[in-house]
Amino acid sequence: MKRKNRKAFTLVELLVVIGIIALLLSILIPALGRARDASRTLKCLSNLRQLGLAFQMYATANKNYVPYPTTTLIASDPTQGFLWFNAIDPYLKANTKQQAGRTGVAADRTYKEYKQCVVYELFEGDKTSGGQNATKEFARTYKMNSHLRRYGPPSTQAKITDARRSAEFVLIGDGLSLDSTGMVDSVFESGQFSFEVNDPTEASPSLRHRGGANICFVDGHAATIKEIKTINKTFRAPLQAIKVKTWESEYTNAGGTPVDVTDPTKSPAQQGLKRNPNMPLFWSDPPKLYRK
Repeated sequence: MKRKNRKAFTLVELLVVIGIIALLLSILIPALGRARDASRTLKCLSNLRQLGLAFQMYATANKNYVPYPTTTLIASDPTQGFLWFNAIDPYLKANTKQQAGRTGVAADRTYKEYKQCVVYELFEGDKTSGGQNATKEFARTYKMNSHLRRYGPPSTQAKITDARRSAEFVLIGDGLSLDSTGMVDSVFESGQFSFEVNDPTEASPSLRHRGGANICFVDGHAATIKEIKTINKTFRAPLQAIKVKTWESEYTNAGGTPVDVTDPTKSPAQQGLKRNPNMPLFWSDPPKLYRK
């Protein structure tokens, strides 16, 4: 009987194939990562446009007033109905009934995916735990412009017409959260409902989308904003060692250094401040809007 010669790959051929596969992977994996990031960015922008539309519908139904950026109207509204996180629900057909498994004020809030950036789904923990200090339950990735309220006392809701330059005036967008701080319970800035660039004690914009932040403006359009000069922000206790990259304040002093607005009763001009050329977006609009 004739012996059949069995064909097989040589070691060199195997190494060549492995090398080609490794090369292809080195090309494809970054491309897949960019495609995934682009998909997340687009989904986030879609969420923000929905929220922007809900804000406009709320204003139409409420004599041009917009929802409130924080929970501090609780004295006049115990259920926090003016808080943007709650106020937009009727215009998005969200279920506003008490949420099973949640306690306290959390029971009166709906936790829908369009109220969070898609990065929220990557956070650890249970988003329906009911605890106000639970890692995921506590976190907010979208935050409303803290200045979009009228200065008091008492502070009140702003009207949508108070915000001049509506196409450049920040309404809501990517705010600092657990993707910047790490998975730590009860980080104050992560749990805030509002954000701004003018106050180091406030949650800052989060540059989570390829070095930019997704922002919805008062006119309802949303965009990824990147071309703004950045600074490193230091956290308060207990995260003093953590620094995150965010945007400069919207005002500078006479020397051109970005500074915070310290006196909400005076306009920036009265305090010797000028517009920061590195901050093309508008966050406050003196003298009507809150900046304290």
